[in-house]
Amino acid sequence: MSGRLDGIQILRFVAAAMVLIQHAVYMPSIQFGIDLKPFFRLQLGAGGVYIFFVISGFVIAGLIDQRPLKFALHRIARIYPPYIIATAIAAIVMISIGAVAPEKVRWVWSYTLLPTGSTIDSWSQVPFWTLIYEMTYYGVALALMFGGRRAFDVGLVFWATAIVVTAYFLPAPKVFTANLLAILTNPISLLFIAGAALGRALNGSTWPLATIGVVAVTGFWRSGSPYQSVPVFAIGTLGLIYLAVFFNDALLRQRWLKPLVRGGDYSYGLYLAHAPIIWALVVLGIGKLGYPAACAICLVVGLSAGLAYGWFDHLLYRRLSKPLADRLSSAYLDYAYKPPVAAEPAESPGR
Repeated sequence: MSGRLDGIQILRFVAAAMVLIQHAVYMPSIQFGIDLKPFFRLQLGAGGVYIFFVISGFVIAGLIDQRPLKFALHRIARIYPPYIIATAIAAIVMISIGAVAPEKVRWVWSYTLLPTGSTIDSWSQVPFWTLIYEMTYYGVALALMFGGRRAFDVGLVFWATAIVVTAYFLPAPKVFTANLLAILTNPISLLFIAGAALGRALNGSTWPLATIGVVAVTGFWRSGSPYQSVPVFAIGTLGLIYLAVFFNDALLRQRWLKPLVRGGDYSYGLYLAHAPIIWALVVLGIGKLGYPAACAICLVVGLSAGLAYGWFDHLLYRRLSKPLADRLSSAYLDYAYKPPVAAEPAESPGR
């Protein structure tokens, strides 16, 4: 599948909203010491992240025919500029209100988003642990792209099988571990794989989805892994994505859905910016208004600030980052594939 899908954008906004609600309820509760175990059972935050991961897997599978350099530059342009700006703003805010000590700021390590560290901390409150998983998936997809579609399909099946087999013999890896091997073998990575397999199925290669489904559902649950909700969210999100693709033409005609579609366009910025804003409100003492009022204000302010940053992020990518990535890719191709200049024919002796 290729082209813009409004249903996918709506799902992105729903996922970002789930994470927003999680933080708007949880962060004020710290100030009040409220037990939120019943609320945590809803898994709104984890569910939103899981939906994002499946969507990412699905979307990237539609790009595997791109030239690897163009793919890599587009992913860098999409992820890094808004992330770096959001983290810098969050660091300034957190330091200025005393929410984080300057020595706790891990500028270089945080900005790379590479799985080369140990424990992932959230000093900036920007939820960048998910982006480390995201960049790892992009790296695997990029490597498989060099082998073509067949290699991509085989790679997905091999990766899923390795995750399930590992779950039998090794302790479950922690989510907040920025270690390459831990991320590659974490059952959470099955979400990317499942989304990618559906993307390949909708392009005619159905066997990876069927094989991965059998491996994950049978072997993974038998392994006793604590990540039992991963296959559930994967299957549920795959169904929603399929419906979004199937009914895309109908969704395009629904004007009342356009705000939700636009929210999907701004979802990455919303995801990046809302948590630092909410935590700043908590540190500044919003809890004095009472817990329900604090949650409501955190929700409204977090949503408003997040969407505003999402608008900026969307504009930045469309107007600056993506065109720059395209120019760099074109410049390289012009240089690498420039035809040799033919030598001028030698003059004949009689001329």
